[in-house]
Amino acid sequence: MYSTATADGGDKRCLLEGVTAEGSSALHIAASHGHLKLVETICDKDFSVIKARNNQLDDTPLVCAARAGHVDVADGLIKRALDQQETESVRALNWGGATAVHEAVVNGHLFVLRELMSKDTELAAVVDGHGVSPLYMAVMSNRADMVDLLIANGVKSPESYAGPDRQTALHAAVYANYAQEMSEALLCWEPLLAEKVDSSGRTALHYAASAGKAGVVVKLLLRNKSLAYIADNDGIFPVHAAARAGNIKVIREFMKICPSIDELLDSKRRSIVHYAVDQGRMLLVWHIYRTTKFARMMNLKDEDGNTPLHLAVKNGHVTVFSILMMDLRVNLGIMNHEGLTPLDVALIEGDHNYSFSSVMGTCIGLCLQLCKGYPSPSRNLTDKLLLEDKEKDLSMYTNVSQSILYISVLIATVSFAAAFTPPGGYIAEGRKAGMPVHGEYSEFFQYVTTNSIAFYLSTLATCLLVHASLTNTRMRSRRYYLACSVGLVYAAVLLMVTTFKNAVMLTLDPESLEDTIVYIISLVLGKAIWYGAVLLPISILAVPVCFRVAVQLRTSKHPWNDILKVLAAAILPIFAVYSIVIAPVVGKIMSGRDEPCSGHGCAVFSHPT
Repeated sequence: MYSTATADGGDKRCLLEGVTAEGSSALHIAASHGHLKLVETICDKDFSVIKARNNQLDDTPLVCAARAGHVDVADGLIKRALDQQETESVRALNWGGATAVHEAVVNGHLFVLRELMSKDTELAAVVDGHGVSPLYMAVMSNRADMVDLLIANGVKSPESYAGPDRQTALHAAVYANYAQEMSEALLCWEPLLAEKVDSSGRTALHYAASAGKAGVVVKLLLRNKSLAYIADNDGIFPVHAAARAGNIKVIREFMKICPSIDELLDSKRRSIVHYAVDQGRMLLVWHIYRTTKFARMMNLKDEDGNTPLHLAVKNGHVTVFSILMMDLRVNLGIMNHEGLTPLDVALIEGDHNYSFSSVMGTCIGLCLQLCKGYPSPSRNLTDKLLLEDKEKDLSMYTNVSQSILYISVLIATVSFAAAFTPPGGYIAEGRKAGMPVHGEYSEFFQYVTTNSIAFYLSTLATCLLVHASLTNTRMRSRRYYLACSVGLVYAAVLLMVTTFKNAVMLTLDPESLEDTIVYIISLVLGKAIWYGAVLLPISILAVPVCFRVAVQLRTSKHPWNDILKVLAAAILPIFAVYSIVIAPVVGKIMSGRDEPCSGHGCAVFSHPT
């Protein structure tokens, strides 16, 4: 390279302008590897190469130096460019639309960024090919030091804080690790950032409320309370975004600073309660239930006439539904614009929901009936069912019935085989030859019982599905058969889980630590599946029945019927707690798990005859 400097003019220029197979010139290579003296020598001999670009990334030597983090090289290149008034080469964009400042920010080279900004403050206002400013990139990179540097040294213009989709750096700061500090710095630098909206019409407050950044929300609201009343393009206010995400702390801050904000309705006339219920935000709904200020919103209708209870029933949110039912302020007889009460919605969902969630839907409908839920006039419900798209309903039925049929046949096959292959096998000789090895264990009795019931239920479900597939079967009968099959298969799956648990427990060695750990895990998981899939949802639904019916006993015309309802509903949670927690512990303590010896070294003693 040195010989290049001493060659004649034509050969010198030819050698300096030569490129590698990748399209990089000698100056690109020297700048990328930080060879300052070589860079200075090349620039002294031919300054025009400072504007050269390689073929692949269309980078200038300055961009290469900034990407590699060579401060001295970047400083030398930008000085020479500015001395020759080559501002365009300093702000040049590569193939990806990035400048040297963008590359320095992305690759985390703070000192390179400082040198670039000290030489040309306008670089902070140059956006890349996607409309992203260096400040926005610094915020997205969680580099508070770079943010402070760009704010202090860069020019203030719309381009200096621009981001994609018309976002600003403040929108991005909401999700940063130091969100409060970055947001405060940006707002002190440019207060108007708080009012800027992106292409969806959302301000930074929308994003902060949705992300649960209560500190950022407080800072924004204290600067300008009117931000809480700016709706996005869908008519959603920031408080609705917080409710949709279930951020209780953010909702509380909104209520402290803007006390009347709970009355805000979106473009579909939905309130905070509608959003919390629709998204199944249980903790937020519980907070609303305990706050008296939300009482006036509990029966509010949206543009379709649906109350929060309608939405809870329609979406099948069992826990949320239970919380609403415990609130006596909730009216069970309100009809929406289709003339349907919550009970009607539950009945319709039960008739047309062919998944396992229909089991919970049926329980919700039963809970409404026990709580004296009001049905709409039968004509409205009949018209609703008659206007159903039969072809769409038939297509849905066919797809779901095939899936349920596969599951039921699989369970029947597995349970049938398990009946003749007990865990541990059979006794080969002796007086009990041909009997199961673990036949005297309580787990084996549970194994046989659950496996047999699973076989019967899955077989019955298969027969119902086959009968429902006959062409002369009416559509309403098909719905009924499929609903029954779903419930049977649902129970069979749970029974097969218990069967598997008992089979695993029978094959474990009680003297082995590893087997003991597996035993405990199998026991806990088996109980958890049963409790979570059956007893817990039913118990949750039993609580509002006890509460609401018990309160209504004073005005009831049939007190004894209501008392029986309360007692029957109260038994469910008590039975759930007993069967899952108390019964196993008490059983083990009382019986001492009196089972045959299965460990090593055990012997069987008998009296001589």
